[in-house]
Amino acid sequence: MRLPNGVSRVDMYVPDSLKAAFLLQQGVWVSADVAASANLLAPTDAARSSAAAGFKYSISHVPFTPEAIPAIIVPQDSITDDGILKDVPLGFTFNFYGQDYTKVNVYSNGFLLFGTPALDKFGFMSGGFIPLSNPPTNIIAFAWTDWSPQKVAGGIRFETRGDAPHRRFLLQFNNVPECCSASRTGFLMMQLVLTEGTNDITIYTNNMNITNSSQRVTQGIENADGSVAAADTTVNPISGFVSLRVKNFFKLANDAVRFSPPRPPVVTAPANVSTNTAPAAPSIAGGVGSCVASVDVGTATATDDIGVVSIVGVRSDGAALDAPYPKGVTTITWTATDTDGMTDSQQQTVTVSDKENPFITVPASLTADNDPHLPSAVVATGSASAKDNCTDVTVSATRSDGADLSAPFLVGVTKITWKAVDGSGNSASGDQSITVRDVEKPIITVSENLTVNASNTSGAVVNYHVSALDNVAVVSLTCNKASGSNFPIGDTPVTCTASDAAGNSASGSFVVSVIDARTQMQNLLQYLYGLGAPSGATNPLANQLLAAIAGNDHVACIKMNDFSSLAVKKTRDLPYGSVPYMTSEASRICDVLGCPPSNKPSMP
Repeated sequence: MRLPNGVSRVDMYVPDSLKAAFLLQQGVWVSADVAASANLLAPTDAARSSAAAGFKYSISHVPFTPEAIPAIIVPQDSITDDGILKDVPLGFTFNFYGQDYTKVNVYSNGFLLFGTPALDKFGFMSGGFIPLSNPPTNIIAFAWTDWSPQKVAGGIRFETRGDAPHRRFLLQFNNVPECCSASRTGFLMMQLVLTEGTNDITIYTNNMNITNSSQRVTQGIENADGSVAAADTTVNPISGFVSLRVKNFFKLANDAVRFSPPRPPVVTAPANVSTNTAPAAPSIAGGVGSCVASVDVGTATATDDIGVVSIVGVRSDGAALDAPYPKGVTTITWTATDTDGMTDSQQQTVTVSDKENPFITVPASLTADNDPHLPSAVVATGSASAKDNCTDVTVSATRSDGADLSAPFLVGVTKITWKAVDGSGNSASGDQSITVRDVEKPIITVSENLTVNASNTSGAVVNYHVSALDNVAVVSLTCNKASGSNFPIGDTPVTCTASDAAGNSASGSFVVSVIDARTQMQNLLQYLYGLGAPSGATNPLANQLLAAIAGNDHVACIKMNDFSSLAVKKTRDLPYGSVPYMTSEASRICDVLGCPPSNKPSMP
C-alpha cells in the first residue's frame, strides 16, 4: 500500500531517552482542578462578519453515534512516531476560525493542524495549553499526547463521505497504543468528523486511556495565532472535580463532544414585488406614461439566538428604498446584524415591467409612375416616428416583397409595415402603401413585308416572326392572321398587337404577298434565260413555258409537264443542279393550278 495521491509524510524522530528527559524537566504534573473559563470559548467565523472578536464556538455533548470505520487506510510503513501526514484532502471546503481549508495535516500525537505544518524537536509529544501563541496553533486536538500509531496496522484511517453540500470528513485513530514502553497498556479509539456546510467538529471517543501519569492530554480547538481556544469540561477521575480537558490527566469512554461555530442571525426578506410602470394620466391625450414605478417594498424581519441589533436594506442602484424603481430588476439586500456582530443577508427583488405599447406615426401612402424602361420606380418613402414611456424604442420597416427599404419598388402595390418596439418587447405598427403604375407601352417588332410563292390552289402556308418587349411583361401578343396559317393568293395585310398587364398596347403591320401560278411561270422563264445554256436547250424549254403562260389552266398543266420531261432530257446541256430546281418549281406550279396527277410532272 502507498499514501493517497497528494498526501506526504513528515518524520520527526524523537528518541525515547529525549522524551523521558523532557517529561522529567516538566516534572510530574500535579495541579488543582481548573474550572471552566469563559476566555477559553473562542470567537470564530470571521469571514462572515466584521466583528469576529465577539464570536464563540459553542460546545455540546451529543449522542455517541460514530459512523462506520473509514475506508482509506494509511499504510503502516508511512506512519512514524511523532510524524505528520501532510496535506490530507478533506474533499470539500471547511471553515475553521473564519478561514477556509480544503486539506489538513494529521499528527501522530493526536491532533490535526490547518495550514503550514508546525515542527517541534520533541514532536509535540505532550498535550499543551490552549490558547497559547506557541506552536502548534490552528489545531483540533482530539487527544493530544504521545501516541504510537505506527505500531498497529490500520492505526490511522480517513474517508470523505456523502454528497455536496452535506459531505463529511472522517479521521479515525484505531486502537492506537500510547507511547512508549511495552508495559504501557493505554490506547486510543477515536473518530473525528468534520461536517461540510455547518462546519461542526465532532469528536467521538470510544476509549482514551493513558497509563503514564507523566503525560498530559489536551482535547479542544485553537485558532491560528493561539489567542483563543475552546475546550470542554470533564470530571477528573482522580479528584472528582470538574476540570478542563486542557493539559490534564483524564480518561474518556463513549464520549461525544461537538464544537459548533456561532450561528448568524436569520433574516427574512419581504416577498418579491412585481409591478408595472406608471401609466399616462388619462387627461393627457396621446400621452405616454413613466418608465418607473412607486413601490412599497415592505420591511425585513430577523431572528437570532442572541439578539438582532439592526436590519438594513440596500438597493442595488444605490437609491433610497422609497425612491421610484426603474424598469427592470432592482435587488434589495437586507442585512441583519446581531449583538455578536454576525450578519445574515437575504435579497428581495423589485421587478418593474413595461407593458405600455409605443405610439407610432407612419408616412402617407404614395403613388408613382415606373422609371423609363424599368418595371419599378425609386420612391422616397419618408420615415415613421415613435414615442414611448421609456426611451429604448426603435423603429424598423419591413416591405411585403422582402426587399430593402431603399430598393426600387416594383410595379404594383408594395406594403411597408412600420414597427416600433421598445426594450420590453412592447410594439405598435402601421402600414404604408407604395403604388407604382406601369405607364409604358410595349415595344413590338413585326416582320418586313413577305412575298411567297403559292403552293396550292388556295395560296400558301406562311410562317413569320413577331416579338414584343415590355418594361414589365407582355401578357398578350396577337395578329389578325396567325403565323403558320394559309394565306390566299394576293396581298394580305397583317396587324399584330402586344399588350401588358396595365392595359398599355402597341401595334405593328406588314403585308404577305402570295404569288399566283402565271407569275411563278414567268419567274421560272427568267431563271431559264439566266442560266446562259445553249439555245438548243434553252429555246425548247422556253417555248413550253410560253405556251403554258398563254394557255388556259388545262393547257398550262400539259405544258408544265412537258417542260419537266424536256428539262430532264436536256440535263447534259444545262448547268449542274438547275434541272432538279426547275422540275421542283414546275411541280409546285402544277399544285397551284390544281393539275390532275396524270398531268403533274414527276421528279427526276
